[in-house]
Amino acid sequence: MTLVLMAWLVISSASAWSGDDSEPVIANNSDIYGLWRIVKVVGVADIAAMSDREARALIGKPVEIGKRAFVFGGEKCEEPTYERITRDLVQSFREESHASVAGMGLPDPVTSVDARCTHIFLKRPGVIVIHWNGYYFDAVRRGGKR
Repeated sequence: MTLVLMAWLVISSASAWSGDDSEPVIANNSDIYGLWRIVKVVGVADIAAMSDREARALIGKPVEIGKRAFVFGGEKCEEPTYERITRDLVQSFREESHASVAGMGLPDPVTSVDARCTHIFLKRPGVIVIHWNGYYFDAVRRGGKR
């Protein structure tokens, strides 16, 4: 096998593509690893484990997403899996989350990242939606990837 062919195989296997052929799946999670900041509440499920007031109190709080832990609002989820799936936006939220996607600004289809203790939804580069205790929060990257 030639060196060029071997290099192409390595590069193409490291950057697998999602089902719609428009968005690369990031195998090393570099698109989500790092420090984030909660900027606003964008939605709520039919049943939530906190009040509106408690949810709003999380605005401005840091989120750390790393290989060994996911930290949100001072709570730590160890050994997150970060398994990804791309699904129909409305169907996945209605069936799994019992939530409306109106006003969330998520793409359709949406990529959901399972952090084991919650889900992260890819909104656009530098912006994610985090589901926490029945609420959905926009978070923006603060810089410094981990």
